[in-house]
Amino acid sequence: MPKKKPLSNEDFLRHVRDYLPMDASVWNTDEKGKPCSCALSSGMMENHFYRFDAEAILAASHAIEELALEEANGFLLATMQEFRHFEPHRERYWQLAATLREVRVVAEGRKPARHGHLKFAGTNHNALALFWTVLYQGHHRQALLICRQTNGAGIFEQKRFDGFYTFNPGLIARVRRDVEEILSGRSSRMREFERLLAIDLAAKRLGAEFARERQAVEGALRKLQIAGGRYEARQFAADLEKALNRLKLLADRLPGLVSAVDSRLAA
Repeated sequence: MPKKKPLSNEDFLRHVRDYLPMDASVWNTDEKGKPCSCALSSGMMENHFYRFDAEAILAASHAIEELALEEANGFLLATMQEFRHFEPHRERYWQLAATLREVRVVAEGRKPARHGHLKFAGTNHNALALFWTVLYQGHHRQALLICRQTNGAGIFEQKRFDGFYTFNPGLIARVRRDVEEILSGRSSRMREFERLLAIDLAAKRLGAEFARERQAVEGALRKLQIAGGRYEARQFAADLEKALNRLKLLADRLPGLVSAVDSRLAA
């Protein structure tokens, strides 16, 4: 049997769109983590953080569940905040449990009865209280959606989440380990999520600074073009050097920002 191709971003987003209502929203976020533009129209990429509404979260979750059903093997883990959020998806998870080696659902509240390969794990740990996760590890393909609620809404449809999706097996394994260590009492943080969020914010900060300095350089070039002798080439060179120095200072600080997060997580 020929080996299956790795899951592509295009294939995954096509499955997401199958479940995505017209009024669902996903936003790009800026270097401060604030929503800034529509991500659905500009195109989404794995390993990038976005702001999701509840409908978009469910669409991405169903796309991963569909992948698991197609693969018909492996392990699926879902964290759903509260077990009442599981009820609308009960039949789908029964189907998953009949198809996969193991399916596990983690949430707060009264646990439903175990159903075949479908296992429930109750938790009242704050580290998982805000997270919505669907993690699939198959023999040939893997996928993960992990998001943390950003607002205080109690009604699911009003909730907003920051998070990302990925197909990287190593990253998926690290997130699974974080969840299992929290459930076993060996950890109190979603360390990998926090580390990746810090890196994402640093990357967006660098991108924003690059964009600002690029605009400054382009402005200086236009000034050189139209100002004649009033703006000499040496003045342009000095302005260019200032812009490059500002970027270098930022680049020098970025490793320290990520290291600071690693130090906090190790504490």
